Amino acid sequence: MPRSFSAAPRREILLYRNQTLHYTLVFRSRRTIGFAVRPDGSVHISAPAGTSPEWVAQQVLRKADWILKHQETFAARPAPPPSRRYEAGSPHFYQGQPYALRFIEARQPSVALEGHELVLSSPAPPTEAQAEALLHAWYARQARPLFAESLARVWPRFAEFNLTRPTLAVRQMRTRWGSCTPRTARIRLSPELVRARPECLDYVLLHECCHLLVGDHSKAFYDLQTRLLPDWERWKAELNALPK
Repeated sequence: MPRSFSAAPRREILLYRNQTLHYTLVFRSRRTIGFAVRPDGSVHISAPAGTSPEWVAQQVLRKADWILKHQETFAARPAPPPSRRYEAGSPHFYQGQPYALRFIEARQPSVALEGHELVLSSPAPPTEAQAEALLHAWYARQARPLFAESLARVWPRFAEFNLTRPTLAVRQMRTRWGSCTPRTARIRLSPELVRARPECLDYVLLHECCHLLVGDHSKAFYDLQTRLLPDWERWKAELNALPK
């Protein structure tokens, strides 16, 4: 079997319309040239062995608009939120405010807010998984009264529609903040919402209440949501920026 050819990568630079294009070039045993723009904005080009860097540069210039467009698209994407850690001093949110984790020894496991700290008590130092489970259970216990308070704030906006007041349920969900079953007027909300500011919680609840009137995410749905909560995009963005 013949060995495939692959030279060491080269760093190349071109000037295109007063913009500098950096790319990594590698020559391989292939027939066509390949272009790739990665999420970090870096450009990687695979060219057929035997072609010259000058020929590749001409192809890059022809593809420059495509490259710049993809770089702009990736640059416009929001940075992923940081992941949560469960160690002493790590920040965790409750109603939009950060609290530092502190661990103390106690006979019974519990969680309590003390000043600017979330104090986790347990008979022995908890593992990260145990601390996570303890904190999630505490969030779930806080959720029901906070959700009821949110409904009291949000529901008057729907008075004109003469709807049946929905019932609320706390439900852990992997990929959603909430869901709605219009037929039974039942709304399920993630206990993770107690980590966000009340305005973010109100946005999610209002979103689900809008589904009592419009079941899909059509233009009619978003027109209704915008009429009832004009700045909903602000609260959605803040909610999605919370550490995962």
